[in-house]
Amino acid sequence: MNPRSAAKMNPRQALSFLFSTQGRITRRQLALGILPVLIIGLAATDQLNSAPLTAIFWLAFAWPLFVATPWKRLHDMGRAGWWNIVFHVLYAIGFVFFLSEYVAAEGGWAALFDGAPPTTVDKDLTASGLGGFSTVLIALPIHLFWLYAIPSAREDNRYGPAPTATKKSR
Repeated sequence: MNPRSAAKMNPRQALSFLFSTQGRITRRQLALGILPVLIIGLAATDQLNSAPLTAIFWLAFAWPLFVATPWKRLHDMGRAGWWNIVFHVLYAIGFVFFLSEYVAAEGGWAALFDGAPPTTVDKDLTASGLGGFSTVLIALPIHLFWLYAIPSAREDNRYGPAPTATKKSR
């Protein structure tokens, strides 16, 4: 798909663009696939003011943000989309470390969900929680650099034709 044709997409093409892992997209198309969803998500989160509705909204849009569009971008570089999973594993490890430390510092799972007052303050968090957070802070820039800085493969590859190819050049 030509980056200029993104504005001419019908709803079916837009849904396919956001939710399909097939094909290739350029760096510009990656940004066009992630930024509007992220902006709408942040605005909706602010307006919903409900934890369950916010969770449902973010679960619905987690696929295009974290899987489908980065997957197609990796295809454009000639890589399998499964490489994206490496970074998601790092994010999950960091999140688990951070959440486990946060829950322990706040008095356990029951206190977290019962709304009981916290038993500690932020300064009591140990290196485990901060290590989990720093895991995400280290992996995220590397992941974004990989997706946005590395140029596309100019020629067709096993994932499809080059997205910037025009009909004249074929």
